Amino acid sequence: MATQESLHDKANSVLPDLTIKPSSIVVAVLHSDKDANAQLYQGDFLWIKCSAKHSMRTIHQQYQLKRGDNKAPWILKHDGKPVSLESTIGEVNTFGNNVVALEAVDTPSATPSRSTSLATGNPLSPKDPNPRVWPAPRAPKSTPFGKDENSRPASTTPVDTITQRTTRTSPGPNGEARHHLHYDLVNPPRTTSPGAMYASTNPFDRPPPHLPRQQSSMSPAAQPEYVQVPQGNFPAYRDASIPYYREYFHGESDDMLGRRLWTNWLEMPESERARYSPQQPSPHVKTEAAPSQRPARVKAESSASITPQPGQTRSVSNTQQPTPSVATTDDNGQKHFQLAAMFKDATPQVLESAVEASVKLLRTLRAPLAEKMENSPDAEHWIQQIDNLSKLAVKTKTVIGVVGNTGAGKSSVINAMLEEERLVPTNCMRACTAVVTEISYNYEEQPYCAEIEFITAEEWAKELRVLFQDLLDGEGNVSRDCTNEDSDAGVAYAKIKAVYPQKTKEDISRSSIDRLLQEVSSITGGRRDIKETDSLMFYKKLQSFVDSKEKSTGKKDKDGKKPKKERELWPLIRVVRLYVKSPALATGAVIVDLPGVHDANAARAAVAEGYMKQCTGLWIVAPINRAVDDKAAKSLLGESFKRQLKMDGGFSAVTFICSKTDDISISEAQDSLGLDDKMIPSWDELDRLSAKHKDLKKQLEELNNTKSDYEDVANDVDEQLEVWEVLEISVTEGKVTYPPKAKSKKRKASPKEKPSKQKKRKIVIDDEDDDFIDDGSENGETGTEDEDASQGSDAGGSDDESTDQPVLTEEQVKAKIEELKVTKKNARTQKREITEKIQDIKGEIKEIEKTKSKITDEQSALCISGRNQYSKGAIQQDFAAGIKEIDQEIAAEEDEDNFNPEEDVRDYDEVAKSLPVFCVSSRGYQKLQGRLRKDPPVPGFTSIEETEIPALQAHCEKLTETGRTNKCQAFINRLSSLLNSLTIWASSDGTGANLTLEQKAKEARYLQKGMEGLETRLEKVTKSCAQALNEELADGIYDRYDTAIQAAKFNAINTTNHWGSPVNRENRAAGGLYWATYKAICRRNGCYTNAQGPHNFNEQLIEPMIKIIAPGWERVFTRRVASVLNNFTKSIPAILTKFHREIEDRARKIGTGLGSLAMLSHQISVYEQVMKDAAATTKEMIIARQKDINREFTPVLEHKMIPSYEWCEAERGPGQYKRMKAHMSEHVEANQDSMFQASANEVRNQLKDMVSTVEETLADKTDEVFIQIKRDYRAVLGGGDVSQGEVLPRVQRLVRKDIRKTIDGVERLMKIAIGLE
Repeated sequence: MATQESLHDKANSVLPDLTIKPSSIVVAVLHSDKDANAQLYQGDFLWIKCSAKHSMRTIHQQYQLKRGDNKAPWILKHDGKPVSLESTIGEVNTFGNNVVALEAVDTPSATPSRSTSLATGNPLSPKDPNPRVWPAPRAPKSTPFGKDENSRPASTTPVDTITQRTTRTSPGPNGEARHHLHYDLVNPPRTTSPGAMYASTNPFDRPPPHLPRQQSSMSPAAQPEYVQVPQGNFPAYRDASIPYYREYFHGESDDMLGRRLWTNWLEMPESERARYSPQQPSPHVKTEAAPSQRPARVKAESSASITPQPGQTRSVSNTQQPTPSVATTDDNGQKHFQLAAMFKDATPQVLESAVEASVKLLRTLRAPLAEKMENSPDAEHWIQQIDNLSKLAVKTKTVIGVVGNTGAGKSSVINAMLEEERLVPTNCMRACTAVVTEISYNYEEQPYCAEIEFITAEEWAKELRVLFQDLLDGEGNVSRDCTNEDSDAGVAYAKIKAVYPQKTKEDISRSSIDRLLQEVSSITGGRRDIKETDSLMFYKKLQSFVDSKEKSTGKKDKDGKKPKKERELWPLIRVVRLYVKSPALATGAVIVDLPGVHDANAARAAVAEGYMKQCTGLWIVAPINRAVDDKAAKSLLGESFKRQLKMDGGFSAVTFICSKTDDISISEAQDSLGLDDKMIPSWDELDRLSAKHKDLKKQLEELNNTKSDYEDVANDVDEQLEVWEVLEISVTEGKVTYPPKAKSKKRKASPKEKPSKQKKRKIVIDDEDDDFIDDGSENGETGTEDEDASQGSDAGGSDDESTDQPVLTEEQVKAKIEELKVTKKNARTQKREITEKIQDIKGEIKEIEKTKSKITDEQSALCISGRNQYSKGAIQQDFAAGIKEIDQEIAAEEDEDNFNPEEDVRDYDEVAKSLPVFCVSSRGYQKLQGRLRKDPPVPGFTSIEETEIPALQAHCEKLTETGRTNKCQAFINRLSSLLNSLTIWASSDGTGANLTLEQKAKEARYLQKGMEGLETRLEKVTKSCAQALNEELADGIYDRYDTAIQAAKFNAINTTNHWGSPVNRENRAAGGLYWATYKAICRRNGCYTNAQGPHNFNEQLIEPMIKIIAPGWERVFTRRVASVLNNFTKSIPAILTKFHREIEDRARKIGTGLGSLAMLSHQISVYEQVMKDAAATTKEMIIARQKDINREFTPVLEHKMIPSYEWCEAERGPGQYKRMKAHMSEHVEANQDSMFQASANEVRNQLKDMVSTVEETLADKTDEVFIQIKRDYRAVLGGGDVSQGEVLPRVQRLVRKDIRKTIDGVERLMKIAIGLE
């Protein structure tokens, strides 16, 4: 027989390509005709994707639909044992990877006919698609197995019990038609004799032999007592239980099994029988009719309310869909709350609405207890319970760290995602994010708020000491290297000058740390708040704190002096918290903008690295043009980071963001991405349009020149008209008039005048008689006539002076004027025509430019899309390849003899797909949203979706769903428990059980003894959980210590010698360190970052040890811890059920408290959910704690190395580097045994402390449940608050009445909260 682990591995190896959410589980049901020991394929399983909260009954029904009704009875098995149909999928998710493997196993049958008739079959009626509706068997109405066949509609035809089957169609999960066979096993052949109803060979279709057979002719009054049992329920219970009874009572006759089933049914509490109810009556139908008046059979078309399965729909009476119930009512009228059932598959938004309504409910419940029962112990207890629960109703935060190199654009991405143009400071010239900046949703009225927290004086003093060591030389003066901003002295000088801008180098060298601390004493250890309604004003105030102004332009003011520098506070800031009303943060996401990982300022990089371990999600930002080969991408996805992620179990937390996708070269992208075939046609079109554009531009230039010439002609004609009009007046007055003199004098054109064209151009005016020719001067002179010669007669010309010219007649003057007017008119006409042509050409040019821009945008979009796709694939593959390297390294270390590099540990294609990668353009998004109005349009984007910022916003909201859902459901489970306990208390009159004082004392002792046993068992299971955790830690981690320590010792000396080896200028990583870098590392206790990247002596020494411990560490905390806690939660219900049965048996004997005990039995499932929530919370605490603990290896080793670091840092004079290296090697060799062992011991001690904390936490939670159980059971079975025959004070009775009234309205309150009413 195959083991469960073997079957699970086989199913996992052929898992279909499904998109599985973190909250979903894939169930693989091995077909009953398949052998679990054989080679299995994907088709050998039925694959079902569901929630962890779905019951096994759902899987059973879904498989039955696929299986059909013509096969033998069968059951589901897990780990070789039949599963309970009431258990959930999550309970058998033992491997923790959300894949559950089950077996469908045929059960043995006594005879073929019995096998067929007893098959569970398809429980759906032909007209009802709801798989929870079980049809009732046909039997006389006087029996508890059905109704008289005479009540059957006359039109119904006889159906053979065994062979008859019908084909029906029912809606599938997505509304599609599903055809399948249905055996009508419950309707025997119609006969004329009531006694013939039992002709069936199936013993389960008739009452057991020891029960009386009541004939249909009997009156209702003569019916035996057992007919009061709900008749429609037993068949559902019978059909669900047959396979398991056969399995556990193998060999018993069917009659004996029938007796067992019926006896159990009669003894079952009404509230438990209700779980097998086939139908829930509609609120529009009265179902409490007298037996003689009740309908013989309810058709599927009746108004009975049927609850549809998810994805199905069903019409009911008055077209009203049934709503889920938050409570059931027992035989005594008491409500039992199971709110979790109502919100089983609810969205986080619905759950949060329910929690919000619940808080108001708790306040309503608390009010009468606090106001009217001030000195009551009961009231104090309930108030404490209510207050404790109310404290849990807080918003869940999901912290997301955003990291990247300086200038990666992460601040711009955050601004776009938050729908703000400028919130986090950005600068195109230098790094701006100098401090850790947390950004959360703002629930206050002011839209923009900030809290700026400063470091303490002690922390600043510690940093100043390191800065002075970097800045001052051996003589105590400021080092000359301070002018080099990339040097250690330059970085230290810039930071000190930022805080103390007025101090000169001499002031700094003479200043003491105490004096410097005194100058900023009003700042250190304090906090500043900013509140603004205007985003721009808020940004400016915020920028003054967080912006690092490290470079100066050197500009001077009007007086020739440099402006006075102001103190910068970013070196003194611990964290900046911003609160804005951004929709992306409304669900609880907290964005943390971290300083550059490789920022020039080592302090900022250290802050970022230390903060990363606190983040739930990690977003890595890099410019897309360097994303694949970027330094941040390689280092963050490098060996140490991947190993740390593996130990943290945080591979799923990483998201990669490629920024600045709008920054692209089309020609380079075309060559790199191989887009020639797609882009050549567009390039050809652009060439054609460019040529046409050039030709039109040339035409436009010529037309403009011609238009200018016509304007000149028109102007010249205007001047001539003025002259001839004067001559016309002279002629009309009878004066002797001569033609105007020719233009003889020419003058140079003034600078303001437009020079004439260099070439002579002939301008033709369309005239009937002659052409007008304008000869322009070739020397740049105008043909303007001298003022004295402009007019003949007016110039004082006499007859003597003009005897050589003919005298003008009036007709000649008028003819000349008319000629000039025609010429002017023709010039204007020509000019207008040319102007129209110019406008047409300009329109063509504009359209061409628009078309070219559109083509360019399309090319940009194509290149951007292609580069995005390539970058996503490359980054995902690099990520998967890095994980594969670690997996292979671990596999080789664990079992080198059997290691096969060609055998993949996991599906690395799926690993690659699992890494979310977003290629975003913050500029493109901001422009499309109407921001950055001063910036030019960003080509390549026509919709905001193409920028992928909306997808990133949705991803941010999605990351919060798991945490929100878990926290809300935990609250709702606790609320259910509280409401049930309050119901028991409020329903009691205070007298307790109806017993004598002696009986009460006796039963109290019995209950106390049971409680002590329950407490002992709960303590034992808690201790067992802690012991199991210690065993897992020993097996996965502690047992590897010896090997890990030996590996670290073996490599320690070689590592130390490598630091001091000669420098390799071509490959810096292959060689040693410069003496200055070596000393700077020692000055900072082994950890330093410079232009060559991070250097960490401590991590390098401990790395061989971590490599061996990491595989076991990851296995323990990602898989084994979940299994141990799962076993713990499984043990609790069994313990509580056993205790309840013992108390229930006792109550049956004394005949008291049975009604309330039935309600308490339902509390077990509520307590189970409470303990599951406690286990989930404990797991989160373990995961968070282990992230801190697994980083403790290095600090312990660092502490052991400090004496050597201090000795090396103090070395001065010639030969200091040689002495430093020698001392370092001697120290490591002398202390290697103790320092690695001390590191391992410290981690072991912290892990043991963690287990102790886990044990204490679980003990507190189980004790909380125990105290509640003790109170509930004592209220039911123990003594009351008053003696028998007496009553509670009136105030207490009224308070309990108020509590009951409030509790009665819980269901409607919840439905209103989630929008059902």
